[in-house]
Amino acid sequence: MENAAVYFPDSSVPNLASISKASNGFAKVGYSIHGTLNYHFASHFYVFLRSGVTNNPISVTEMEDFVNDIYGLDFRFSHENNNMLSITPGLGYFLKKGNWEYRAGIFLGYGQISYPYFEMVRVVGNETLTWAHAGSRPNLHSLTAGGNLQVSRAIGKFQIGLEINYQRADFDYSIFPRTSPGGSQSVTYEDTIKVRTLTLGLVLNYQLSSTKK
Repeated sequence: MENAAVYFPDSSVPNLASISKASNGFAKVGYSIHGTLNYHFASHFYVFLRSGVTNNPISVTEMEDFVNDIYGLDFRFSHENNNMLSITPGLGYFLKKGNWEYRAGIFLGYGQISYPYFEMVRVVGNETLTWAHAGSRPNLHSLTAGGNLQVSRAIGKFQIGLEINYQRADFDYSIFPRTSPGGSQSVTYEDTIKVRTLTLGLVLNYQLSSTKK
């Protein structure tokens, strides 16, 4: 967590200004659901359109422990999940061996992720103090790229197999954390969510037309 802490430079004591997602995203293992439409245009090549969502919960334990250790107080963190949507066209190569099929593809397209909103809350008497971003929380947009490998076995017009997929994207955003009610020293901080996902999952394909040449 130390590498992700951003402090006010002119403060005589540690004064947390923000938490850098470029240094540590704090993402935990999540899930990914995608659908793909393939079109074979040559004996071994195809183009495809891939779309889906990837969801990762955020670990707040490190944040709580670090801040409570600095200030000697009892803060509680909450953080919205990283929820990324992607729509990516791509190009692939496939090879059939009997009932088995092997595929490799690369893709580049559009990515969108939810704003990384978090709150740090402390109850003082009858008052609840909240340290959080003060401003709009728009979805973030970026190019996303990656590649996948797939092996599957044909069962009639269906194919069942495994796929390993790597995807990356960098989402820039601005954050302005401050305490409410009452306000606090604040500064707008420019940051980046660096998404790097590696997934292994099951695939189920349905063949709409023959790929024989």
